[in-house]
Amino acid sequence: MWPPSTAATPSTCSEKEKRDSQAIIDTLRDTLEERNATVESLQKALDKAEMLCSTLKKQMKYLEQQQDESKQAQEEARRLRSKMKTMERIELLLQSQRPEVEEMIRDMGVGQSAVEQLAVYCVSLKKEYENLKEARKASGELADRLKKDLFSSKSKLQTVYSELDQTKLELKSAQKDLQSADKEIVSLKKKLTMLQETLNLPPVDSETVNRLVLESPAPVEMLSPKLRRPAFGEDIDLNATFDVDTPPSQPSSIHHSRAKKLSQEIAHSPVQDIPKKMPKGPKQESQLSLGGQRCVGEPDEELASAFPVFIRNAVLGQKQPKRAKAEPCRSTDTVRTGFDGLGGRTKFIQPTDTTMIRPLPVKPKPKTKQRVGMRRALPASQARLDTFLW
Repeated sequence: MWPPSTAATPSTCSEKEKRDSQAIIDTLRDTLEERNATVESLQKALDKAEMLCSTLKKQMKYLEQQQDESKQAQEEARRLRSKMKTMERIELLLQSQRPEVEEMIRDMGVGQSAVEQLAVYCVSLKKEYENLKEARKASGELADRLKKDLFSSKSKLQTVYSELDQTKLELKSAQKDLQSADKEIVSLKKKLTMLQETLNLPPVDSETVNRLVLESPAPVEMLSPKLRRPAFGEDIDLNATFDVDTPPSQPSSIHHSRAKKLSQEIAHSPVQDIPKKMPKGPKQESQLSLGGQRCVGEPDEELASAFPVFIRNAVLGQKQPKRAKAEPCRSTDTVRTGFDGLGGRTKFIQPTDTTMIRPLPVKPKPKTKQRVGMRRALPASQARLDTFLW
């Protein structure tokens, strides 16, 4: 057998556990009851709050209705007040016109005709009143339309003001550009004057020689320069001079036609034939001009034909400056004998002082269309005089 102490120990343990479990269950039951009581109380409070909310909602709706009614009443009162004021004004008007109306009624008398006449008068007054109302309405519409027009005019005026400001700015910029352009024009004018001063005509001596050399074609049969004996086998005085008198000046048209005719001749006169054509007699007069100078004397065809065509073209084919018809001049040119540049000797015109020779006037460029092919182009194979002299 087990001892009694050991046998009683398990039973006591189970009883303690039961007691503890029962105590816990009782505590939980009490807590649950308290919670249920709290939930019930909260449910009751919630129901009361819902009832209160519904009551408040009803009161809010009622108050809103009352507010709407009050607003309507205020509007009605305002309208009635305006009507009352209108009626008061009408009453005041009627009271002011009452003596006149009574007098008019008395004048009309009593009877059917008076009543009819009074009715007609009232109808006419009513029509006049309606016309006045329509006129007032039309005047109100006209005032509204004028207000709209005024607003649109103001907007257009603002737009015009903005455009005017922009135009002023553009005008200022254009004025600045114009001033700068004026300054640039002044500077360009200064530069142009400087260029014109630098591009003046060269000295008269070099101008005349250059025109004779560069503008005159060389003869086709011109030989290369070489030395040869004199043509007549006699000594030639190189210092011998010959005074030549030229005839008075002729009209420019005759001289121009003569020069044009000479310029159209074919250049076939060689330089070595000049001594054969030169006469051995006394001094002879010739109508030759050098550098645009005319001299008095009779024409000598032999002396003129003794020179090559290119010299005659260069001397006679130039336009002479305009001078007075009655102004004769005496040429100081002299005819001398010297080398012809090709090994022989010939007579030539010694020009006067180069300072006395004036350059040809600058011919303005014609604006009209020039005729093409007037001047005969020289062949490319024909030599120039400058290739022989320089």
